[in-house]
Amino acid sequence: MDKELLTASLLLADDDEGLTPRFYEILFERYPAVRPMFSADVRPQAAMLRTAVVAVLDHLDDPAWLTQTLGTLGAKHAGYGATPAMYDAVAECMVAAMAERAGAQWTPAMSAAWSEALGAVSGLMLAGYPAQERSA
Repeated sequence: MDKELLTASLLLADDDEGLTPRFYEILFERYPAVRPMFSADVRPQAAMLRTAVVAVLDHLDDPAWLTQTLGTLGAKHAGYGATPAMYDAVAECMVAAMAERAGAQWTPAMSAAWSEALGAVSGLMLAGYPAQERSA
């Protein structure tokens, strides 16, 4: 993964910390069935998501941290009722929010880098799911 490209594109898309709130707006527009899984005020969730994204970028060179932390986070999400199929929707909406917020400065290489990174995050999170829920 290209940590430099991921970091630069995140800064481009999230210069005022508005990325994750916009991500949730897009997620709920495109996938309204997931809306009931969240509280009415998603601002705290958006802040936690932003912190998690930054933490993953900070630890891209630490596979043990990524495996442990994201596996634990995945197990929590399994408990919340998040299905494996929802991970693709999340990645799609996050890349869409980034591209929208960065505007003309966003590139196909940035989309590809984030799709790869979010796919890897999904895989590590899903590894934390109970075996019977990984294929649901």
